[in-house]
Amino acid sequence: MARRRRREEGNRQRRVSRGGRAAAAAAQLRSPRVSLLRAQVGRSASAARMRPPACWWLLAPPALLALLTCSLVFGLASEDTKEEVKQSQDLEKSGISRKNDIDLKGIVFVIQSQSNSFHAKRAEQLKKSILKQAADLTQELPSVLLLHQLAKQEGAWTILPLLPHFSVTYSRNSSWIFFCEEETRIQIPKLLETLRRYDPSKEWFLGKALHDEEATIIHHYAFSENPTVFKYPDFAAGWALSIPLVNKLTKRLKSESLKSDFTIDLKHEIALYIWDKGGGPPLTPVPEFCTNDVDFYCATTFHSFLPLCRKPVKKKDIFVAVKTCKKFHGDRIPIVKQTWESQASLIEYYSDYTENSIPTVDLGIPNTDRGHCGKTFAILERFLNRSQDKTAWLVIVDDDTLISISRLQHLLSCYDSGEPVFLGERYGYGLGTGGYSYITGGGGMVFSREAVRRLLASKCRCYSNDAPDDMVLGMCFSGLGIPVTHSPLFHQARPVDYPKDYLSHQVPISFHKHWNIDPVKVYFTWLAPSDEDKAREINGTRSPFPVLSLHYNGSFSWA
Repeated sequence: MARRRRREEGNRQRRVSRGGRAAAAAAQLRSPRVSLLRAQVGRSASAARMRPPACWWLLAPPALLALLTCSLVFGLASEDTKEEVKQSQDLEKSGISRKNDIDLKGIVFVIQSQSNSFHAKRAEQLKKSILKQAADLTQELPSVLLLHQLAKQEGAWTILPLLPHFSVTYSRNSSWIFFCEEETRIQIPKLLETLRRYDPSKEWFLGKALHDEEATIIHHYAFSENPTVFKYPDFAAGWALSIPLVNKLTKRLKSESLKSDFTIDLKHEIALYIWDKGGGPPLTPVPEFCTNDVDFYCATTFHSFLPLCRKPVKKKDIFVAVKTCKKFHGDRIPIVKQTWESQASLIEYYSDYTENSIPTVDLGIPNTDRGHCGKTFAILERFLNRSQDKTAWLVIVDDDTLISISRLQHLLSCYDSGEPVFLGERYGYGLGTGGYSYITGGGGMVFSREAVRRLLASKCRCYSNDAPDDMVLGMCFSGLGIPVTHSPLFHQARPVDYPKDYLSHQVPISFHKHWNIDPVKVYFTWLAPSDEDKAREINGTRSPFPVLSLHYNGSFSWA
């Protein structure tokens, strides 16, 4: 009798233990690691029957254990446990956790939008996508803000001046401020699953991490001994601040003004400000914040593309002005002629010396060692008064700028030359104290005819011939209430000055400077027309680079 009781007790303990193991296995099955493996293993069942996975040897022991655990669950679990696992998988697919209900109201989405009509429309499309996904999850709709609508002050795009507003308005009922660009694609369920891993009561700075491969001038050679140690976010993948961190930064902003006069690379400068020489949190890399769309686990993606809204702008509608001087006729101008000059239908070289072999045009403005404001305004006057065919667009570049005219034709198809458009890579000066934004000249400055007309009608001019032309132009347009329009496809520096991962999701339009590089090689590596570009130009066909159509139906489609 005693032996029988011991046997029954042993069977009971084994059943309890078996149930415990099944429950633990079910919990592991719901983990992100196993979810990742399950999808990888299930991608091609037929192929798996013929051969083992190509990378089976890369599976770490914990991953193998997780797979064995999955088998254990389905071998040992009762029907009730199996049903629990199925429900968990269904919830996981919809992005809803049994542990923590999703509260979209806890996230404030901020789209880093611009007021130009093309960019505002793109931002509105993304906003609709976010709200549609929220409605599909039967959640309360979150706050989705467009940056250009939040404040009329010039420096709103630099984010930091808006943090006090976010703190006052959203700190009571929100946990996160999530920032993204107009072309960032967001899978809301996966984003919420990702953010749930981080305790919102703590100070978090989340994003996809970039780092410099070598010390670079655009970051003032920061961390020159080891540039790779400092991480800053790729805005294209989205980035997030927890509310406690927003509140902390707000207190700091109220007690001390922003120190830097210039805003050059915002993502790097924001990371530096938050880090505060070790007094604040560094960026926490989040693998689900992505800039490619090949990894199924990504909560965000960003596609490399050139926008094409209509037919590409014709070459005859783009006038290119190259600023040069006599001392660079022999070394820089031959590079232009060897690389991109043939792409331009209308081009003139403006110098302090007439040389017919190029040929150059002497505008009567003495050369200056810096600034060139007098020369630039003379070019603007000449474009407006002597362009008999009323060319729609003016591009002013330096003689050491490398540019793709064919890609510029695509980009300009999305802008209206009848609007005052001033386009390029945006910098800022004194934005913390009422300064202005400007288009940095080295990467190329693009003007619509209407922008030039309004500028010259305003009588805003250089205070000296050697004043910095790009900054004076920014000051003038700011005074006219005409915002500059930023495109990250223009670059003030060389390719080596930017992280490879950052450039990997771009179709660049320009780079600047010949210093310590082979400019011809750089042009043909990064900017020269591809075979697809040439075929498109001949046939008048649509760009192979897709244009985003933000209609959410479980995924995004591309037009």
